[in-house]
Amino acid sequence: MKTTSRLLRFYLMGDVLVILLSLVQGGDWLLNTQIAFACSLLITMASFRSYHTFVQRRVDAGLIPNDKFDKYYEDDKEDDEDDEKESVAPRVSKIGFKQSFQNLALSYKSALSLYRILSYGVLFLAVLFLIRHDNLDAMAFFVGLSVVPLSSFLSVFFVKKGLNETNE
Repeated sequence: MKTTSRLLRFYLMGDVLVILLSLVQGGDWLLNTQIAFACSLLITMASFRSYHTFVQRRVDAGLIPNDKFDKYYEDDKEDDEDDEKESVAPRVSKIGFKQSFQNLALSYKSALSLYRILSYGVLFLAVLFLIRHDNLDAMAFFVGLSVVPLSSFLSVFFVKKGLNETNE
């Protein structure tokens, strides 16, 4: 929950910057950026919810395997020397098309969840609404859509930095 609230703060800070840019640009920028931001946030939340539900169901069913890389974590220093000499490369090479296809087959339900489909439908209707009322400014709309992904990307650096400072 802590990470979610941090991300939400980054999204809102990004949106405030876009609002300021929209006020400078004038015209239909504010309307376009805010509709696009709301749609982008809705899609992100729907994706998170669908994948969270997917993983939770798999955990509840006991279908999540043990972590193959447990022995490589820093906390686990009690491993044998033979285990330390073992290479990761053979394991990585085993993962191929078959594993990718199995992952796709298992996760298609979350990729095509009702939440995600509805949120993309809202995005489609928002674009149609703006076109119908002759208010669509494509550049402003794309700027509004980019707030959530860019904020997520930038938050990785700040959240990681904050976590490193608290661990030291």
